[in-house]
Amino acid sequence: MRTGGLSQTQLALICNVSKEAVSNWLSGESIPRPNKLKALSEALSIKIDELLANETSPSEPIVAYRTKKNRPVTGEAQDAALDLAHHLQELVPFVRREALFAPPILEAPSLDDHYIREAAQQVRTQVGLSQKAPLSREQLLNLHHDFGSLLVPVLWGIEKAGHENALSVYLPESKISWVIFSLNAHDDDFNYWLAHELGHCYTLHALQGDEGEEFAERFAQELLFPYEVAVDALGAIKSDKSPKERANWYAGNYGVSIVTVIRQADRVAECIGEKQTEIESPSFWASWNSDRKFVPTVVEVLFDSKKLSAEEYVLKSEDEFKTPIFRALAQWQINEGGRSPAFIASALNIDIGQAVELSHALLKLHTSSSESADSPNNRL
Repeated sequence: MRTGGLSQTQLALICNVSKEAVSNWLSGESIPRPNKLKALSEALSIKIDELLANETSPSEPIVAYRTKKNRPVTGEAQDAALDLAHHLQELVPFVRREALFAPPILEAPSLDDHYIREAAQQVRTQVGLSQKAPLSREQLLNLHHDFGSLLVPVLWGIEKAGHENALSVYLPESKISWVIFSLNAHDDDFNYWLAHELGHCYTLHALQGDEGEEFAERFAQELLFPYEVAVDALGAIKSDKSPKERANWYAGNYGVSIVTVIRQADRVAECIGEKQTEIESPSFWASWNSDRKFVPTVVEVLFDSKKLSAEEYVLKSEDEFKTPIFRALAQWQINEGGRSPAFIASALNIDIGQAVELSHALLKLHTSSSESADSPNNRL
């Protein structure tokens, strides 16, 4: 403000808010909502993530995700994510539980290779896995449940713009971690995204921005395709007449995409001073992108369907992921006196048409049990 010669009154006019609102922002009593953050960012010529860095209110949600092309989020996608986080915050009374034990978290997380490798190995040991055994999807989901993650499966569609695969939201005040993931993601990437968001959960988002994403990425790769396996894979891929086929074999056996296998093998090669697999190339990516249309989505694999009705989506997701999100949304609607598709649309970042169908389904499926929703047995 000093650099730009702006007073509080002038900044308030630019952002279309009251002078008192600006005063509250500067004192730390409140934080701008997503649409005002964008205006503030433009007025001060400061990126949104820089405005929030290290200055986030203790009660303000923390959001972490990348787009499908692994790019930082900006503009409308950033606004939608923060709006989603604020709506999930309103659902806390319907999912809150008395915490008798603190969740396991990583002390002083860092990007050091040894630290990440050891962190992943300790998690694998926790579930009784050897250094080279595959980690199953069921075990990954159990790790999330043991941590206390609240899972939110969504139907974003293949072409969803923004965070098409997964994101995580941490609410510092209630100490709740939400993990939102797309059922339309490709199945070979799904374990990676579950592991990626688990990495964010274990750090309680102590690492944010690019550092947080790099930690989550490397933690997920190490958890699913450990260093010891990558050493074996590196030798096998380089000595095979069909390196790509050998990499695909490892991918299938470990429930990951070929990209995870190649990048872990190449990272190991760099660590031990050996030649890399040299599989990644423009032709590899062209072929990989072309083949993606043949890879089934999560909803196809788990629910044997390309399209679910709203009721099927709710019931199957509750059964598979043991999620409280739908009962919480139903109870929120009831407390507000009826259907609230606009709230649901923002809470799940879905279009209003989907939200209208889901709103009807929630009332039909969960209204009868809503009277007992406040019972300790029904609260998570």
